[in-house]
Amino acid sequence: MNNKLKVILVLCLVSVVWAMQDNASSLSPEQQKAIEQEILKVHVEMVKAAENSDADALFNHVLDMCKGVIIQDGRITMTRQEALDATKQGLQGLKNLSYTFNNKHITVISPTLAVWVADGTTSATVIEDGRQFNISFAETIIFTLKDSQWKVFHAHRSVPNPQ
Repeated sequence: MNNKLKVILVLCLVSVVWAMQDNASSLSPEQQKAIEQEILKVHVEMVKAAENSDADALFNHVLDMCKGVIIQDGRITMTRQEALDATKQGLQGLKNLSYTFNNKHITVISPTLAVWVADGTTSATVIEDGRQFNISFAETIIFTLKDSQWKVFHAHRSVPNPQ
């Protein structure tokens, strides 16, 4: 992805977050904390699914939409199915996958929108040749409340490439 597109995406995200901040101020601290806890719970389920190499369980938390669902290592997957297929392929070659988070932060933008930002380390073993790796990562996930469930609207992350 070229730098111009990256800048445009970041500016759009910042604009949305900034515009929505007024909605978050109408929430009580208790409501914000409850939303944060719900997001944490969903994220734990997503991590567990990834660590179990269960892409389908992971993508049960992804909104079914068709435009730029996930950006991964500079590649935009334009559909949920494309992102799911890429994730399945990536998980197939790994075992003992685990994530350690150093920093986690949730910003509640409104009663139906929140942003997760985190960094940490991914550890795994490549099945083909037994190589082990520990790679730093960062991720940003936009969650939206849809049908009483928090779903991934968009994610941007760096992940290990075992090749």
